[in-house]
Amino acid sequence: MLPVALNYLGTVKEKNLGSKLLGLFDDFKVIKLSCSQDYKEDRLQLCQPEEYEDLQQHVQKFWDQSGNFLELRGPKDKLQRIVRQMLFFDEEKKFEKVFLDGCNGCTDFPWACQFVMVHLPVSDWEQAIDWMRKADIIVLNSLEDEENEDLINKIIKICPDILNIAKNGQEDSLKGMKDELDVLFAGYMEKRERIKHLLQLQCAARSISCAQARSMAEKLGVSTFLFGNVCDECGYRITNCGLSCF
Repeated sequence: MLPVALNYLGTVKEKNLGSKLLGLFDDFKVIKLSCSQDYKEDRLQLCQPEEYEDLQQHVQKFWDQSGNFLELRGPKDKLQRIVRQMLFFDEEKKFEKVFLDGCNGCTDFPWACQFVMVHLPVSDWEQAIDWMRKADIIVLNSLEDEENEDLINKIIKICPDILNIAKNGQEDSLKGMKDELDVLFAGYMEKRERIKHLLQLQCAARSISCAQARSMAEKLGVSTFLFGNVCDECGYRITNCGLSCF
């Protein structure tokens, strides 16, 4: 499974990155999330089980004619839960590769591959710094060259390990990034496979303690969110959980 969360920072007028990327990756689908009401962020909400059928009563689904673009409308907490259900447990229509648009991916889906688009000016630099540190790729959208260079230098200072910084988020420039994105996506999938392999080697009982999961995630050099997400996908139960770890 390859989920890519699309994040927007600054004055991005048209938040339609999912549609643009769909033109480059025809094996993906787009899930556009439209929150119908404000919801206080609380990662613990996913620890409270809710049946898929019950969730669907709170969420409206709108497919486009191509069948590649799905808009979900509903309360934020229901949208977070139903995406998880659709990715892992919907036997009729599973999503193997998906762009998650219209969300704050770094906070709503921290286990996904994080794509961050930046357009100056950015009003909330505290949030921007947090998201940039979590980003797998950062795209600077339609900035002047001087602004680009200043922002790139700032990004490098904030997150020196970031390997992917593109200078323009327009459609033509995104086409030129396809090879980089293919490498990025392959690297993300390789992390998921390494987690699965380690789980198969060490956790035959389909159950793993929170402490053991944290240790294994650290050993593999992956986030606890990603590790927990792969456990979800493969049907492993995390026990004695330190709340908010996964």
